[in-house]
Parts: sequence; structure tokens; C-alpha cells
Amino acid sequence: MACSEAMYAMGGVLPDHASDQRCTEFVGGLAGHTQSGTFRMARADARPWLASLPGERNRPGGVGSDSVVERKEGLALGILRPPGSLQADEVRVDVRRESQDTAVVTFETFDH
Repeated sequence: MACSEAMYAMGGVLPDHASDQRCTEFVGGLAGHTQSGTFRMARADARPWLASLPGERNRPGGVGSDSVVERKEGLALGILRPPGSLQADEVRVDVRRESQDTAVVTFETFDH
């Protein structure tokens, strides 16, 4: 599955110049319909891109107004019931700093 299709199904847009895209889709079984993937993007663009993703935010304690969680290794965002065509209950997106210029994004959807 193309990562741009996965992002569109979640109601979002793949960041400009995303590279090394590896996304998969699983339909059926106990997990329902799920998607997961990884790609690289410009580290400087990671937080604005995360904040632009649509949907109801999972707001754990201690996060900023954009619901992006800052961690030692990078950033994270939880979205409840994404607005796209994918019937997922939750999307988790993690951004790990790879170098001064790049970050690796990992996402996974959950259908509880």
C-alpha cells in the first residue's frame, strides 16, 4: 500500500518530500482493518506536520495545546477516530529523531 493512500484514508496528507516509504494494510482477523508504516521526513517539519493531522486528539497530561507529546527520542501524537475513510478507533504516530536533518515517522492504526 502507498503511504500517501494510508495517510489519505486517515484524513491526512503525507508530508512533502517523504522518503523511504514502507506502508502496509491488514484487513480481517481480530484486529479488524489496520494500517501501519514508516517513512523519513525533514526533522524541522515534523512538529507542524503532526499538528496538522486532523481528528480528535488523545490528550495525555503534560502536552502542549497542539496535543503533540515531546519525548527524549522525539515526538508523538494520538488521534481518536480519525476523520478519513478508514474506520479506525485510534491512530498513533511517533517521530524519532534520526539526524540533525531527518526524522523517522512510524504510524499504526487500531480498530478496537
